[in-house]
This record gives sequence, structure tokens and C-alpha cells, in this order.
Amino acid sequence: MKWQWLVAPGSAIYLVPLVLLAGAAVVLRDRSATRAVLRWWAAVAGVCLLVAASKIAFYGWGTGVRAWDLTCFSGHTALSLAVWPVVLMLLAPQDSPGWRATAALAGTAFAGLIGYSRIPLGAHPVSEVIAGLLLGGLGTALGLRAMWRRSLHGTFLPAVVLAIGVSVVLPPDRVVAFSSEKWFKKIGTALAGTERPYSRKKWRLVTVTTTSRGLHM
Repeated sequence: MKWQWLVAPGSAIYLVPLVLLAGAAVVLRDRSATRAVLRWWAAVAGVCLLVAASKIAFYGWGTGVRAWDLTCFSGHTALSLAVWPVVLMLLAPQDSPGWRATAALAGTAFAGLIGYSRIPLGAHPVSEVIAGLLLGGLGTALGLRAMWRRSLHGTFLPAVVLAIGVSVVLPPDRVVAFSSEKWFKKIGTALAGTERPYSRKKWRLVTVTTTSRGLHM
């Protein structure tokens, strides 16, 4: 399987606009849903902020758990899980709990596949994907609870479906390049007052070196 096809559906550059579009479509259908949408948006924003904070902290101060090979949350994993179950649930009929639950489960499975793809792609180790699943799981739990009785405005339905289609079928070589990592590195080093960001390879090498010394003592 070409795991690169799952890069776009987990990217913030596609998922954040999708969340905003879907939320707006819900509010247009029912103005009383504004608070529910804001709670969902807040949950997604919280996931994004925690992912960013974990990466900035690593690049600036080298935070993490070496024993677990854990430096940060997997952003693709966390954001996918916070978004896809809720969006797909909103596409299901409002008066069909069974279909809505099925759609939410499908979104969860899709998000899980996106998270798993980060491992063979070499973007994250298993520990960071698991951390992303835990964070994203909290986000989607809050989102589903807020949006369970809501649905999309019919006028926006084609636009939301199109947005989903673009992110899913877009060829890997056409994915819009948006290197958030370089900004996390710049922010981390600026806040920590260091010249260079921590390197994942060197950070992980410390564990290997320490272990090797322990075995020869």
C-alpha cells in the first residue's frame, strides 16, 4: 500500500478548513447549534495546540521520554481522530442514530489508518502514534458529544463532500507543501535561546549510547 496517499487526509492544512466549513454548515442549519460548534472547534484547537506545544518543547529543550522513544504527539494521528469521526457523523441523517454511530466508527477507523501510516512512512515511532491516538481520542469524544444531535445544512453538503474528496484522492505529489515542523523548530530554539533545534536522531542516540555503556560496566 502507498502510505503517502494518507498524508493529505491527516494534514492540518486540509483538516482545519474542513472543520471550519462543516461547523459553519451546521450553524447555518440551526443557529442554536453555535455553542455546540464552538465546543467542537475548541476541542480541535486544543488538540492542535497540545501537538504544537509538544513539538516546540522538544525542539527547544529536548523534552520527551527516551525509554519510550517519545518526543511529541503525532499531529496527523491526533488531528485525524479529532476530526474525521465527527465530520462523517455529520453527513449521516440526523434521525438515524445507527447510521450516525456507523459513520463515526468509520471515521475512527480511517483516522486509525492514517495514524498507522505514520510508522511505515518513518514520520513517527509507535509511541508517538499511540500518544496521538490518546489525544485525538479525547478530542473526538468531546466533539461527538457536542455535535451528536447536529447535522449539516443541505446547501453546504456538496462543499463538505468535495472537501473530503479532495483530501482523500489528491495524489501524494500534489499535496500542498506546508512545513509546520520548520516553524516549530524556529519557535522552539527562539524560546529556549539555543542556536540549533534538538535533533531526533541525536536525541535517540543518547539512549543507545547510555544502554551500551551500561552493558559494558
